[in-house]
Order: sequence, then C-alpha cells, then structure tokens
Amino acid sequence: MDLPATQYTPASFSPEQVAMRDHFRKYMMAEIDPHTAALEAGENPYPLMKKMVGDLGLAGDADKLEKTGGVKSDTDAADRPNDPDTAALMRFARTQVQIELARVNPGFAMSWGASVGLFGSNVRSKGTPDQIKKYVPDVMRGEKTGSWCLTEPGAGSDAFGSMKTSARPDGDDYVLNGSKTFITNAPYADVFLVYARNTEDGSIQAFIVERGFKGVDTSKPFDKMGMKSSPTGQVFLDDVRVPAENLLGGGMKDRDHVRKSLASERIGIAVLSYAIAERCYDIAVDYAKTREQGGQAIGHYQLIQNRLARMYVDLSNARRIVYSSEEMDILDACAGKLFVAEAGTRVAMESIHILAGNGYMSEYVVERLARDAKLLELGGGTTEIQIITIGKAIMAG
Repeated sequence: MDLPATQYTPASFSPEQVAMRDHFRKYMMAEIDPHTAALEAGENPYPLMKKMVGDLGLAGDADKLEKTGGVKSDTDAADRPNDPDTAALMRFARTQVQIELARVNPGFAMSWGASVGLFGSNVRSKGTPDQIKKYVPDVMRGEKTGSWCLTEPGAGSDAFGSMKTSARPDGDDYVLNGSKTFITNAPYADVFLVYARNTEDGSIQAFIVERGFKGVDTSKPFDKMGMKSSPTGQVFLDDVRVPAENLLGGGMKDRDHVRKSLASERIGIAVLSYAIAERCYDIAVDYAKTREQGGQAIGHYQLIQNRLARMYVDLSNARRIVYSSEEMDILDACAGKLFVAEAGTRVAMESIHILAGNGYMSEYVVERLARDAKLLELGGGTTEIQIITIGKAIMAG
C-alpha cells in the first residue's frame, strides 16, 4: 500500500528508523484500517488484535516465560543488547508500533495497550513466578484479553481515598465486593487486575480476577463520544471468592506500584495523543497543498500557514516528550501527558478547521480522530489532576 504523499518525518530519524516506521505504517494501513468502520460500529476487536500480534511478532518472550515458569533466568541479561544503538532502536520500535497503530485507530491501540501494558506488564513486573507463567504469555500473544480496574463510580480522581471495593480475608481466600467503571476491555476481558481495599488494615491491594470466578459480571460496552473501537464498561463483583495466590506479587500494601502504573498509563496516553496529532497534521498539510481557492492552494494563504505553523509547534514539542529515552517518574509523566494530550486535541481541531466542511463530515478521518483525542485529556487523570499532582510535587520538592 502506498504511503500518503506528505508525511511528517523528524530530521533526527535515521534511515533504519524511517524504514521501521514505514514498515509498521504500511501494515496498519493495509491490515487494520480496513476494519475501522466495523470496529467503530461495535465489532469485537480482539481476534484482529491477536492476528496483528502474530503478524508483527509483538508477543515478545511469551514462549520463554512459559518455559522458565515466570522466573527470570541468568540468560535474561544476555538477551538485552549491549550495543546502545541496538537498544535505542528496540525502544524506538516499541514506541513506533504504538504510534502507527494509533494513527490508524486510537481506540484499537488503547485496548491493546490496556491489555498488554496495564494488565500484562503489571503482572509481569510485580507478579509471582506462578502468576507470570499462568497469565502473562496468553495476554502477550493476544490469546486472552486483560483489563486494569481502578476507577469506581465514586472514586475517579480520588481513586485511593474514595475506593469502596472491598477485599475481606476469609481463610485461604479473599471475598471481593464492589464495582469498577470506565474500564477499558471490561465487556470482553478474560482476566482483570482489580484494586480493592483490604477490610483488615485498610490497605489497597491488587487481585488477579478471572472472568469465570463466581460473582464476576460486566456491563455491555458503553456508548461513547469517541474511542468507539475500544470496548469500555463496568465490572461488578458480588461476593467473588479469589484465592490468596491471586494477590498480586503475594501482597503489596504500598501505593508505589500503583503510582508507577499510573505513570506508565499517562506515558501511553501521550503516545496515543501524539499519534493523533501527527496523522491530523499530515492530512491537513496534504489538504492545504492540494485544495485550491482563488486560483491557488489554500496553503499559500498566510492565515492557513499560521494554523499549520502552530500545529507543527505542538507536534514538534510533543515528539520530544514521546520519543524521550529518559525514564519518567510520576511528575514528568504527568507533565508529558498534560501537554501532549492537550496538543493532540488542538491539532485535531485545527485540522478540521483547515479542511472546513469536509473536516466536519464523518467520512473524513479527522472528525473521528478529534473525538478520540478528547478522551485522552480525561482518561488517566484529567487535566486538573495532572496540574494538582505537578503543583504538589513542586511544593514538596
């Protein structure tokens, strides 16, 4: 499949990075994009997700995790590239495949990220060997779908302080009661990472809950403004008996691991927002160069150039955050998410303005991307929460 005539390509990209970008882009345009209309109409995305993982080899070391029983072996370090350039290219590949997927369908990308990232990566990094072996490989391969369950009807921004979902110790089990809402993949997920308050000591703990456990139920997919390719819903827990062996990592009562998960989620949201901005910018530039009014392309008018220039400024600054090789703590993750999410919405709305009436029509992709972009200012903590978190950290530092 031919790529668009105009593509934003950062000057810093090496030939290897451009080739990798183009490889992923061609695949997403050929294999994912044709399904977008059906996915937006409610088609189950997970079989296509499994195919994508297999086609692009995105399951990572799932086979190795099964063979080692989830235990990190002495060969793990040897598997990591010693060459800094190779390591950097691998980091680039992980980011780029998410960007190319989100350029085509942000909702599909969000569902995949929630499954392999918020569920899979959490269990892999914090779970016991048995938990890793049992749950992570299938999720990495796309054979099962994971979900991360923190938000509640009355506990959104104040997820810890207002959490009502309870976990009561009972012999060798815990009994969970409560509900979660706005949960990505909830309507179809096979496994859930559920955060609940221990009734004995008040600590917040994470439990791996399987759909087949008695008392687990989920809602139908919500009808949303955007991100329609990503099924979102509620999770209901009615006297769900969860074996103690499903307590993540054997039990972690500090909140640090949740903060790290939130940081990871916010970085992931920034990637999705950047992808939306980049695709909308490409479309707007193409349109400005080819759409003629008054005997010339509209891009030659200074007012259109002003819009394109501001879009480029947002895109350029967002790119430096998304492609950063630095490890981000919760403060920088909040700052990055705040800027890039708002930039994504700005660029999407500007692209609609440049396309004018065409941009407002549902058959033009910028209309859908603008609706998708808005959620990223809300999910993973609203703009206000990012500002509050940043402000408190500044004063505490």
